Amino acid sequence: MKLRIGELARRTGLTVRTLRHYDQIGLLTPSGRTEAEHRLYSETDLRTLQQIQSLKAIGLPLGQIRAVLQDPGHDPQRVIAQHIRVLEEGLARQRALLERLRRLDLAGASWSDLTEVIGMSEKVERMLDTARRVGEQPRFDDEQMKYLEGRRAEVGEARIQEVEAEWPRLMAEVLREMAAGTPASDPRVLDLARRWRGLVAEFTGGRADIGGTLNESYRANMTPEMQAMWSYIGEALGHLQ
Repeated sequence: MKLRIGELARRTGLTVRTLRHYDQIGLLTPSGRTEAEHRLYSETDLRTLQQIQSLKAIGLPLGQIRAVLQDPGHDPQRVIAQHIRVLEEGLARQRALLERLRRLDLAGASWSDLTEVIGMSEKVERMLDTARRVGEQPRFDDEQMKYLEGRRAEVGEARIQEVEAEWPRLMAEVLREMAAGTPASDPRVLDLARRWRGLVAEFTGGRADIGGTLNESYRANMTPEMQAMWSYIGEALGHLQ
């Protein structure tokens, strides 16, 4: 059986333009031509097109589909597994962006305000990203690890999520006071320092040894902007003692 391009388009629901594009990029080349050079598609071409449609339906880009089809030993399970990882990474980025947008306070904001708020949000996200990486590195001993596991169970996952959501808001407020030149001894900054101390205590349970290990890890890996904020909030914490 040989199908002309119009017949193949009607059978598959694709447009003639799409099929011509697939031919031009080497994704689906017709196996035959008429004497007038009209494209002719075989049953094998039709099965290949069905594969293309299936892979496209799950989100694979055309370039990757072409690479898959050109590899005679391609493993469908491996292709799907790789694509799942790509989708998961994309979803993680989208969720992170969604959370950033939800945290923005844009009530009555002008474009200038919007630019400033988003810039502040990006700075906080960079700091949080560094903090997350550093947070995975502290070398707690076995006893400390056991304590922290118990502490996590005691605090509960719901409260842990609340604390994780509070950190970006608190950091943004601290950065705003820094940018405004507010002294670390100002009551507003002291209130921020109390909140900071409270969030840290929820993790450490007030244990100075655990807090010290965590601080050492952060100090060794801080970016300059994190160092500036740490110094500022540290000065405010000093006023509370």
